[in-house]
Amino acid sequence: MKTSILSLMLFLLSAISIAQGNSPFSQFGPGDFFESNFQTNFSRAGLGASITSGNNLNPINPASYSSLTLTTGETGIYSSTNFLSNESSSDIFNNTNLSSFALGFPILENVGMSFGLSPYSKQNYSFTFNETLEDNSEVKYEYAGDGGLSKLFLGFGASKNGFSIGMNGQYYFGRLNDISKVKYTSSDYKNIRFQNFNNVKGLSINSGLQYNQEFNTQNYFNLGATYELGNTLSSTNYILANYFAVNSATTTNNEIIEAEFHETSNFPVDTRESPEEGTITLPSSLQTGFSVGKYDKWEASLEYKNRDLSSFKLNGNSTALKNSNTFIVGASIVPNKKALGLSNYWKTISYNFGIKAGNTGYSFNGEELSEFGINFGLGMPLKKFKYQTENFGSSVFLSFGYLNRSNSNLGLNENYLNINASVILNDKWFIKRKFK
Repeated sequence: MKTSILSLMLFLLSAISIAQGNSPFSQFGPGDFFESNFQTNFSRAGLGASITSGNNLNPINPASYSSLTLTTGETGIYSSTNFLSNESSSDIFNNTNLSSFALGFPILENVGMSFGLSPYSKQNYSFTFNETLEDNSEVKYEYAGDGGLSKLFLGFGASKNGFSIGMNGQYYFGRLNDISKVKYTSSDYKNIRFQNFNNVKGLSINSGLQYNQEFNTQNYFNLGATYELGNTLSSTNYILANYFAVNSATTTNNEIIEAEFHETSNFPVDTRESPEEGTITLPSSLQTGFSVGKYDKWEASLEYKNRDLSSFKLNGNSTALKNSNTFIVGASIVPNKKALGLSNYWKTISYNFGIKAGNTGYSFNGEELSEFGINFGLGMPLKKFKYQTENFGSSVFLSFGYLNRSNSNLGLNENYLNINASVILNDKWFIKRKFK
């Protein structure tokens, strides 16, 4: 089974694509932030600081790697539908892509590691406004952006006497593209488009601590905290500008539409051959909380997360972002993990749910947007495999999430419906052979 896990993970890694999303708020900072798509976190609305597992991955807190007892791989498909509305209009956007990928395994007793790829932020926005010039002609300004950042991570965790410590080394990469157009109704002026490309790369660190206290052989209490360093990364920037005309065009369906015809040989601004070196300062984040539970039965958690968005800077320019604060509560229940037979299969399913609420850090005209989300997930075990006297297997997770971001004074609403389907593969590697 070792070969099948590795082959599947490498195939999905080669095909992985980070979703872009559609949100007007992604014009701020490095884009709209991704919360962890790993099922341990997603199915419980972002919990992770105080959670640990022997056969599930939790990259939010690398200290949890020390609890790994099986080689564990995870990847899946993530779909997000955004129902966006204001006082005068509404629209619907959807994106479906392969999500995160990671592989983790124990190295020694109470020592584990993990590596993988996950999205960090997404940028995709578009808005326009009109203005009347002194000669009474109209001009339209269009602003749009796309792109996003991803991160590769490699982490280790170790524990002793109930205390665990871990660290993820993270390499960020990606590009943030901002496009602005000026369209005139008068032929006395030339339409022009400016494209500003920011190529980002650099290293950062995510560290974590956990403390586990057992009341008896079944019940336990966990404390956890994780801190992601808001590091300054390098940015290579260039600008490309070109003139364009707007005329009628005929589609393949013989429809008459308005189309843009861009000049590709005359660039009034072109810095591709001499790009500028800049920096991007990512926000730091702190997440802390506690969990209580009974092994193989249930777990309940309460956590708090703060993200220092006000520290974000791109090429020395700060934004009007504020700090975000979120409270998360969630639980996981397994009726009977060791139940046998098809009639008892439902008892072996892991039922997970979580609720979060707080402020986003995004504000307009002094009004900040609030956030509220509910997540629910099912972890459905596959056929168990047996090596000697130890049972271990894999599972399929199907999770759903609802997220609302809004401000009644501004009349802005975003309602997300998120679906996350993942496969978690478990196997036992590095088995010592015994010869008699």
